[in-house]
Amino acid sequence: MNRRGFLATSTAAAMAAPVDLSLTCRKDFPRALNETYFNSAAQHPLGNHSVAAMHAYMDYLHKGPGGGRKDFWEHGLSQVKPMFAKLINAKPSEIAFTGSTTIGENTILNGMDLRGGNVVTNDLHYSASLSNYLTRQQLHGLDVRVVKHRDWVIDLKDMERAVDARTKLIAVSLVSSVNGHVENIKALSQLAHAHKAYLFADIIQGVGATPVDVKAMGIDFASSAMYKWLQGEHGFGFLYIREDLAGSVVKPTEFTGHPDFNYAPWVQATAPGPAGLINHPAQGMAAFDCGTPSVITYAAQHAAFEYMAKLGVDNIRAHANRLIARLRKELPTLGYTPITPKDSPSSIVTFLCKDAELVRKKIRESKAKISLTGPNSALTVGRFGNHIRFSVSVFNNDQDINTILEILS
Repeated sequence: MNRRGFLATSTAAAMAAPVDLSLTCRKDFPRALNETYFNSAAQHPLGNHSVAAMHAYMDYLHKGPGGGRKDFWEHGLSQVKPMFAKLINAKPSEIAFTGSTTIGENTILNGMDLRGGNVVTNDLHYSASLSNYLTRQQLHGLDVRVVKHRDWVIDLKDMERAVDARTKLIAVSLVSSVNGHVENIKALSQLAHAHKAYLFADIIQGVGATPVDVKAMGIDFASSAMYKWLQGEHGFGFLYIREDLAGSVVKPTEFTGHPDFNYAPWVQATAPGPAGLINHPAQGMAAFDCGTPSVITYAAQHAAFEYMAKLGVDNIRAHANRLIARLRKELPTLGYTPITPKDSPSSIVTFLCKDAELVRKKIRESKAKISLTGPNSALTVGRFGNHIRFSVSVFNNDQDINTILEILS
């Protein structure tokens, strides 16, 4: 059987599988109709529903009330934290708005007392986070211990050897952006807590595509932006701090709140009690909230949350894993070596290629539309020299797999 016949047979078999969200979802993401897109781990295309929500918010700002227009800030923003909290099995009171995943991680680090202690992480944590820790090591003398992967997998025993009685924090990416490796997060939580330390998880490459339960997993702190598997846009995100740790283990460092002006001419008559300028600092998780949030970004996310809730994270994961299984089976026969663990349940699979520039050339010369430049490219090729990373979402289908296999064959 020739390759075209093999692909046709593979497609027929795959389409018989029970989970194919693309049959209903593909039309909701026009970018998937315009090009073959395998880069949701970098930027998830915006869905029609999210774009409509952003337009509705802009329409209100543009025209004001009337004609069915409502201010999302007043009518929808308060629902967004509970929606995220439900997704990760947290309380809404444990969620704050934050500027990005990294800003959330910095909020934790800046609020903890790390003096005399150490932080344990590994080289599959997000690269900007590693730079963050190394900079703190250089500038502040923080003892940072970076465990190296073994054949693209983090060995729990190596993490155990790096942790000691002086460890204050274990910080990892739940799902690695490098290769989709999923940490044994429950075991790391138990390791941290056994040493009276805490666990931070960067969950941006997991939440929305991989089930996350911060309570069952034992995660103390987590953060995520919205533009990857939450199917939203750049600009803001979410910070989770376990209820009993906010203000105690992690103290706020950017203070907000409001004052009362209990003196003339602010008031006609001074109210009973203290006179003058009376401060009311923000309390609890409110003390960790960013300043004015990007309301239009959260409007888009609100629509994305509603869309994802209808699909279900388990179905999203099953859909991605079915297509990833085809890549894992067929790309090695073409000379591409997978560096993602076989049992990884994430929506990312990464391969080593012998010549990244040759891969780019094949893609550029093909008839397929696959953009390779810029932060919003359709495929990540050549990251860390010779990696080709596929990240699969609800709009991807078997024809996308066929297209890339034809190009790379």
